Amino acid sequence: DEIRIRSEKHGAFYHLASIEVAAAGSRAKFAVSTALQEANKETLTGEFHTLEYLDEIYGLPYLPKVHLLEEVICHSKGGNESLRMALAEWFEGFHEWHLSRDRDDRLCIFIWDIEKGYRTASEKEAFDIYREASRILTLYYNPETFAQIQPWHHGAGDFVVRTSVQGTDVKLTTARGYGPWVIFHQEEDLNPLVALIYFFLNLSLRMRLDKLDGIGDSAWADALVLEAATEGFFEALRAMELEGRYSPCKAAELISLAKGFGREKLRRLFDPLSAYYGHGDPNDFSVIERNLDTHSRELHGVIQRLHE
Repeated sequence: DEIRIRSEKHGAFYHLASIEVAAAGSRAKFAVSTALQEANKETLTGEFHTLEYLDEIYGLPYLPKVHLLEEVICHSKGGNESLRMALAEWFEGFHEWHLSRDRDDRLCIFIWDIEKGYRTASEKEAFDIYREASRILTLYYNPETFAQIQPWHHGAGDFVVRTSVQGTDVKLTTARGYGPWVIFHQEEDLNPLVALIYFFLNLSLRMRLDKLDGIGDSAWADALVLEAATEGFFEALRAMELEGRYSPCKAAELISLAKGFGREKLRRLFDPLSAYYGHGDPNDFSVIERNLDTHSRELHGVIQRLHE
């Protein structure tokens, strides 16, 4: 009976629209991503198949389900253009969020709620967002193959949030790739426990990175994130234990091991990560380098307060 098409976001690789279809007295809403350049078409195709694979393997509700990937020919006087379009689930009521500064120039989380109005998240909402984001990424981690969802970045709006009286729900809007981290490619005999520890260390760092207001300079979240990310990580590990998924050790054993790391040893463990980040976004790398010593001290304190 009716189709509503709304342009939602213009990204670096492709454009996103929401499609609302009304028929037979009901409505359904979808996301459509469109790519024009060949390189971006390949990126879109890779994401589509990655999402398909992760849904098939894990069946978790945190990534959008994908439905159709098609090539569409647009005819014009200047010649035909080929568009690649992907149809996927739309996360209704979920909104992008980013680090921002309030009127007193304090760092806060700003939720881009287009329905009820943009607003600053409460401390509890902020904690829940980071805890859930950390838990989701850990649930998709494979401790046997070291495969993980990557790359991801808060600055790209990869995680979205919906808050209600029932609590805070978080979803991950896409998975650009899934595989072992690049620093592990040279380590064929890497201990799965060491890989899990580095997954956690990387998670603790990346959770703190964002782009100010989504488009500005690289931003660094305060220590609240560490408490939340650590809680989400171990919550996911315990859930994986209950499901009988492979893990190199139980969550309680990992906590006991981590508590044995002195401050200096924990700081040295970040050195390979620092070298890796040096090849990425220079602005992110600068922020990490400036905060790494403090980060390792704060993380050490969080670990010491964990309950086994």
